[in-house]
Amino acid sequence: MKTLFTKNKEEPLESFRQGFDDIPAIVGTGLPQLRRARYLLIHVDDAPAARSWLRELMASDVVHSLARVRARSLANKRRGREPAPAKPSRDVTQLVTVAFSHAGLLALGVKEDPRFPFPTPFRAGGASALRRTLLGDAQEPAWQWGDVSDGASVFETHIFIAHYWSEHLAGEPLALLDPDRLPAGLRALSLSSCPSYIARPDSPEPAVFEPFGFRDGIGQPVIEGMGLSSAEKKSRDASGELFDDRLIQPGEFVLGQLNEYGERSYCPNVAGWPREASATAGFARNGTYLAVRQIEQHVAVFNRFTAAHAVPMLGDMMVGRRKPGAQCPKDAAGYSVLNSARPPSEIDAFRYLTLDASGLECPRGAHARRANPRDALALDVKGGIASSKLHRLLRRGRVYAEGCSQGAGGAHMCPGHADGRQGETPCGRGLMFVALNTDFERQFEFVQKSWIAGSRFGDLADEQDPLLGTDPGRAFTVQGCPVGERVGPLPRFTTVRGGGYFFAPSLTALRWLAQDGEMASAQPL
Repeated sequence: MKTLFTKNKEEPLESFRQGFDDIPAIVGTGLPQLRRARYLLIHVDDAPAARSWLRELMASDVVHSLARVRARSLANKRRGREPAPAKPSRDVTQLVTVAFSHAGLLALGVKEDPRFPFPTPFRAGGASALRRTLLGDAQEPAWQWGDVSDGASVFETHIFIAHYWSEHLAGEPLALLDPDRLPAGLRALSLSSCPSYIARPDSPEPAVFEPFGFRDGIGQPVIEGMGLSSAEKKSRDASGELFDDRLIQPGEFVLGQLNEYGERSYCPNVAGWPREASATAGFARNGTYLAVRQIEQHVAVFNRFTAAHAVPMLGDMMVGRRKPGAQCPKDAAGYSVLNSARPPSEIDAFRYLTLDASGLECPRGAHARRANPRDALALDVKGGIASSKLHRLLRRGRVYAEGCSQGAGGAHMCPGHADGRQGETPCGRGLMFVALNTDFERQFEFVQKSWIAGSRFGDLADEQDPLLGTDPGRAFTVQGCPVGERVGPLPRFTTVRGGGYFFAPSLTALRWLAQDGEMASAQPL
């Protein structure tokens, strides 16, 4: 499959750059140096109270734009233009992302423009019975929260708030986001982060580790038209032309911008929107969709199973990464048998089809390979890279804490401590997975059902992702020379506790949503 492009890519990329002051900051970075975080899952009972609260939030200077945290990249500098000045994020002490479920927009009184409706997955909700069945979640226990409710145990979430702040912040984080101080008419569940998973806090580019102990954030897409971070520049220098494998058009993550098909991604619109609307412009322009899942990780189960098995480094093989400090076995020629032994810059540029078609360095069914197959799912490298670019996700999740006994601020806070991920029930319980995309079906749902939960990935059969799979009879194949080994059945290493589909609007649209008075009436959502 070939990716299509317009004859002049600079024109739509310039349109993307001009929108930096309007696009949510989360598109550009998750700001891992802001080591403290909490997620608020808010239910709206009173729309005027919610809009008033949103106005206060916007006035607090914590909801930042992309221009505040990332620089614009001017590829046509050779035409005499100077690059835009860098917008370093090091002086940002708090960052808030605001996103709404379909039910949340309805609760605020938003009405749909019938000419440009919201897409079906968003309207149905990621927690709906149909979507859960489609994504392989039907076997999961009842969720604790979701973007739609079953009328009983599921807390229906209308507004998803991701609040990050510096541990060196003077004073308390924004009181407006304290779940115990929300105004009447708003109810919330709260989950805090566990900062013990972010190493080297004094570094401008800290490394992030998830509860199983592996480094996260490797192989992230790099958005065309956006200035490179220092880590991305190092990766570019180390990767050479293979760095282009990570370059993705902005329309895969920002609505109304050029995508990998050479088209502008579709923009829904709502009644009363004060600007001219079309299929690529309107209320949703410069916003993004969030696929959110709270994934509990059973660390003790994972550690016991992998330690008891005869296959060396089984946990590393299932993840597709080497755990820091682990001694990686060598093959007969003296090379590492796992590509995670390479530095991150080399892993980012690693091609599976050309460098590891047999899966001897990274098993063909490993989590890292399923989540991003790179060039492996086509007969040629170019076709494989082009195909994988159509399904990329921009990850902005964090480890969440639960039941931390050391939190000075009570159950809502985790102070971060060395033993945060130790023991049978560590406070660092799992990941709040947050993935940005502009097409739920083609991006998040495709990856989840075809690559993660799909029993036939590549040339494998009757397998699922070893970490996220739910089939009790699933197995995992470790390729070897001269023969490999099939390990199974695998226990459950993760359980989804909640989730949903949310829309993070542009700053212009967010201010419009927060305006006083009722929304214009039209066809109901």
